Amino acid sequence: MAVWAFTATAGAQSLDPAVAGQWTPVQNWPYSAVHTHLLPTGKVMFFSEFADGDNPTLWDPQTNVITALPKAGYNIFCAGHAFLPDGRLLVAGGHITDDSGLPYATIFNPFTNTWTRLPNMNAGRWYPTVTTLPNGEMLVIGGAKEDTSKNLIPQVWQPSKNAWRNLTGASLELMYYPWMFAAPNGKQLMAGYWKPARFLSTDGTGSWTTGPRTQYANSRNAGSAAMYDEGKVIITGGDNPPTNNVEVIDLNAANPVWRTVAPMKYVRRQHNSTLLPDGTVLVTGGHSGPGVDNPRFPRFETELWNPTTEIWSELAPSSAYRGYHSTTLLLPDGRVLSAGSRGIRTMQVFSPPYLFKGTRPTITAAPASVAYGEKFQVTTPNAAAISKVSWIRLGSVTHAFDENQRFQWLKFTAGNGVLTVTAPTSANGAPPGHYMLFLLNANRVPSVSKIIRIGGGTSTSDPTDPPPNSGFTAVAFGAEWKYDDRNVDPGPGWTSPTFDDSSWKKGPGQLGYGDGDEATVLTATTPRQPSVYFRHKFMLHGMVDAATLKVLYDDGVVVWLNGTQVFSKLVDNIAHSAYAQGSSVDNAISEGPIPGARFVMGENTLAVMVKQANATSSDVSFDLELKVVTEEDAHSSLLLESPNGGETLRPGNVQTLQWMTHGAGINTVQLQFSPNNGKDWTTVKTGIPNTGFYDWTVPHTETSAGLLRIADSARSDVSDQTDGVFTISASPKFQAIAFGEYWKFDDRNVDPGSAWTSLAFNDSAWRSGPGKLGYGVGDEHTMLNKTNPSQPTLYFRKKLTLVDAIRSASIRVTHDDGVAIWVNGKPVYSRYMDNGFAHGVFASGILKDPITSTATFDGAPFVVGENIIAVMVKQANGESHDAAFDLELNLEAK
Repeated sequence: MAVWAFTATAGAQSLDPAVAGQWTPVQNWPYSAVHTHLLPTGKVMFFSEFADGDNPTLWDPQTNVITALPKAGYNIFCAGHAFLPDGRLLVAGGHITDDSGLPYATIFNPFTNTWTRLPNMNAGRWYPTVTTLPNGEMLVIGGAKEDTSKNLIPQVWQPSKNAWRNLTGASLELMYYPWMFAAPNGKQLMAGYWKPARFLSTDGTGSWTTGPRTQYANSRNAGSAAMYDEGKVIITGGDNPPTNNVEVIDLNAANPVWRTVAPMKYVRRQHNSTLLPDGTVLVTGGHSGPGVDNPRFPRFETELWNPTTEIWSELAPSSAYRGYHSTTLLLPDGRVLSAGSRGIRTMQVFSPPYLFKGTRPTITAAPASVAYGEKFQVTTPNAAAISKVSWIRLGSVTHAFDENQRFQWLKFTAGNGVLTVTAPTSANGAPPGHYMLFLLNANRVPSVSKIIRIGGGTSTSDPTDPPPNSGFTAVAFGAEWKYDDRNVDPGPGWTSPTFDDSSWKKGPGQLGYGDGDEATVLTATTPRQPSVYFRHKFMLHGMVDAATLKVLYDDGVVVWLNGTQVFSKLVDNIAHSAYAQGSSVDNAISEGPIPGARFVMGENTLAVMVKQANATSSDVSFDLELKVVTEEDAHSSLLLESPNGGETLRPGNVQTLQWMTHGAGINTVQLQFSPNNGKDWTTVKTGIPNTGFYDWTVPHTETSAGLLRIADSARSDVSDQTDGVFTISASPKFQAIAFGEYWKFDDRNVDPGSAWTSLAFNDSAWRSGPGKLGYGVGDEHTMLNKTNPSQPTLYFRKKLTLVDAIRSASIRVTHDDGVAIWVNGKPVYSRYMDNGFAHGVFASGILKDPITSTATFDGAPFVVGENIIAVMVKQANGESHDAAFDLELNLEAK
């Protein structure tokens, strides 16, 4: 193990590393490690995000040396990946722009550091998952196509045939980066994050069967999942705002079901789960705030789950934010690499506590490869002291999910200086490929691993030069079009980007009538209308170098781009009443180039006229595909997350705006406000640092049609606005706290003292999480700790800033069992609290299930400025199995 890895961070020096582990100092890397892989050579290959996507880099964990690798030849950011049985890495898909993927696939050979391009997939894939199948083939599933629609068809890469097999019988829209695992039954489990779980059979054309539903009430988007033992899966956190809920499933059971276990201590999303040699699961990073990525609410705390006890323990905290786009990876020496995050080009290495519990076992010899069921020998001077043998598949991780790791305990017998280990008997439990073999002594201290291959061949394909950039599909066949089939002349401006087509109908291609193959059937007038009109808008985030148009039509067609004619077939007169020059074959397809100068960055508009040959024509057809080649650099985008429509804001209040940046190069943004649904815009502020947050003072402009827009200060086409309108109202009655908001809480069964209801009380040691908070009911967003016997009292606090004096207040409080509420230290409501408010006493009533109580009270306890709402929830007795809390507060200003 390299010496540099043992230097502790300043924040962790006071902790015993044998209990809490130890982090190295933060180290700079040339790129953010968004896609990270442990190669069979023991080195780590990673590649980055956005414009840096095709900069693969090699890191040697033993020497700490960074080396640039050859490029893949296209942007491999947002791809999926897993290892082939022979140790090569299959990378599927890539990045065009947000929600738009490339159809390319490639293989990286870690033994020669070369790339081999494969035949293209059926369509683009952005955020797909790759899974190694038990037969050594590779499943690629999910992701978004070039036109941002979802790729519904799973595909299987067949190395022996150098070809893709389409699973057309398993067509299904899936979430991004689905959590896929090879299951003991030979099928592929999709564990989430959507419900229910599903099993995919890759036989024939493929098929899905429905699996068990998870217990957690909401989506686990941006959570994490891992197969922590053979056929056993754990899913943690996720949701927005995040949860700390944890569930497990045992696929070996006759009727597998998801089971809720003890929660993590902290709510998290965008965190990573890493399997360790001793069978535990390490959870690192993420954030506890709302939104896709929220460095204002970092989770530096490291947590460890023990699958035997199903208990979590807190380890040494890291010292760098690792959220969206962060990765963690188990290294061959038992340490854990933690790196990346959006725009963060750093790394740290964590040494778990087992590395500080005495001398490590050693492996002096082991085979490079084994067969299924084979008994193989591992030479070690510590044979008599070995209590466990584990192996873990090499990691290949991105976006909070490792598509390759899985864990197994191996059977063994000890001899004189040698262990006889039995390899897994089934490829369902151990798909072919490379695994790290660890020996553990009685203290669960692991050896440095030996990387061993099970199954799979040793041959590799010769590398080929990547093909030139063939562009991406900006508009795909089957895309949705606005259309007008009413036989009405739309006027000369209908090809303009500014033309108002809001009254036109819409539908997906192919559009037409008379052939029976239409996805959208148009109206056929009598006599036949000479002209039918179509319009479609699409976005480009770069300058176009070249483009190719492919049009399906019957009979004549003319295409305009941004108001300029760029293509025509069988049309010499574009007047509405004129017919085509002649008849085409049914569903004729023609193609031609479009100059790059005809495109603009940002929104573009295609306008198409399809003409009939005569008034008795029996059919009409239209569909279109547009492929463009843009300049090589990936381009940035902005996503305004909050507010995002539907909110009611109060004049004078400070509203925190939150947005996310994809890409680099946006240094500052400008903020604009519209009071009339976008008709007029005023600039609020320019030159705002692009931190993702801005505290906006809500103007005294009452409206029910407010919008906000942020834009790159240097490029107005890179912008985003609220998805819907919000309201600004000075009405004296307003909602100050909604159900589901964040609360500080203390569930440690410790008396906080008499001052805990005051504003001055120091609650910095308390944790926080969104409502509903509690345990035992099953619908909690934040699961609290349950002691045994049950703690009598749980505590909650929330600060509230007011700009007006308050006349009256009303609350709705969900609770189980008793509840008491204070405002700035003054009691305002209680129920089932006749036994008093002392920490150790229980509630005076018992509830079978949570209830929501309501009350109104005078506004005198509130002050202009900062206020504190303090809530006590009490259990009925020490055997109580559930607790619940959430609160809504409505106020009336004077």
